[in-house]
Amino acid sequence: MLVLAASLSVTLPVLGAGADEGAQPQKPVVCEVCNFKERFNSLIPGMTFGADLRLRGIYDEALRLDQNARGHDRFWSRYRGRVWTKISPIDNINFNIRLVSEPRLYCRPDTFEDQTIRQEALFDKMNVEWTKALGLPLTIKAGRQDLKFGNGWLVIEGTPRDGTRSFFFDALRATWDAKCVNTTFDLVALSNHANSSWWIRPFNDRDLDLIEHDECGIILYASNKTLERATIDGYFMYKHDDRSLPNGNSGELYTFGARVAGECGTHWKYRAEAAPQFGHKNGTSVCAFGADSQLEYYLRDKLNNSFRGGFEFRSGESDPDGCFDILWGRFPHWSNIFNDYLGGLEFLASQPSNYYRLGLGWSFDPIDRLTFSADYHILFAHHNPMSGAAGFSGDGKFRGQLLAATVNHTLNEHVNSQVKFETFFPGDYYDQSRNDVAVFARYQIMFSW
Repeated sequence: MLVLAASLSVTLPVLGAGADEGAQPQKPVVCEVCNFKERFNSLIPGMTFGADLRLRGIYDEALRLDQNARGHDRFWSRYRGRVWTKISPIDNINFNIRLVSEPRLYCRPDTFEDQTIRQEALFDKMNVEWTKALGLPLTIKAGRQDLKFGNGWLVIEGTPRDGTRSFFFDALRATWDAKCVNTTFDLVALSNHANSSWWIRPFNDRDLDLIEHDECGIILYASNKTLERATIDGYFMYKHDDRSLPNGNSGELYTFGARVAGECGTHWKYRAEAAPQFGHKNGTSVCAFGADSQLEYYLRDKLNNSFRGGFEFRSGESDPDGCFDILWGRFPHWSNIFNDYLGGLEFLASQPSNYYRLGLGWSFDPIDRLTFSADYHILFAHHNPMSGAAGFSGDGKFRGQLLAATVNHTLNEHVNSQVKFETFFPGDYYDQSRNDVAVFARYQIMFSW
């Protein structure tokens, strides 16, 4: 993979690079890939096509914080390919279809050695979109689609058990753009099912469950941009779960929230979100609270230096079912180790709760089209309900510290690569049997057409 990336960095710059500094003026470099795509998409009037390919190699030692446990370390690769089309028979009607597949090849642990899994292909987008419906400032989208509100803290991932292969929701979404009050109003009704073949059967179906329960929900979301450099959002979300897998949930949750995001001057950006939550889950009453915030400072210098600080809180209780539920936000927003691996020790995978998190970060561009980011996070538990549970101290509240670094290189609009590394140092929330440092490393290259 590294050899492939190195060869591409030498052979593909002609697709998007400019002239060297100090050289004689030349004609703009023509991107042959863009030209071919434009010609291809003009073959059939009203139809456009696209595709991408994401290749990942992953190593981790993070499953149990115990280096002596069997299967603690893994090395595996993922190959996600997607193709899509947009069909526009008339100006304000669009049909969107996308097909995705992401087989995985495991080299370690020995229980999975040389096995390729998840070779199915499924439609992760199949919807019809009607803009300016009935001549009104209304957009209606019905069918399988991606959803994201705000920065995705509570709504971004509808299929958490297949990782980032897909994110889709089976939903009906109506968006009203009220320009007179600078506000958009969204109403979403969704129905997601654990069984991947519930609505549309995958090709080469492997019976992969996409979530642990069948769920339906309603989202009401309003976003106001009356202030020149700020956005103020308010929302209500209802979620109903019916257990499908043994570790799934059953219950109803009601979440109210507000979010503000914007800029101050030329150097500062901010966002803050808070949400109380009520209901019941698995027979436990829920009265919970969550908050997420970040403040960024941009130097606006030649290296694009920027600094950030963030605080997040997800309330905890003596019963894990009473903790704050992240709803459809089961996504590694800030950490693969903590969200994907450690969260599964107490909650559903990618659904950790019961913690305070303080994060500090720095990013800069050492050279053109390359960005380096480093982050430090320190975590504490709101409660320690794990007395008597194997691997947990039962009285400590210091979860641990996490260091992360990411390097992104954008060769051109068609080729992007990334290297990511994380390491987690457990605190006294865990006992001595679960006290080893966790490591996660990933290399990725992505081709877009």
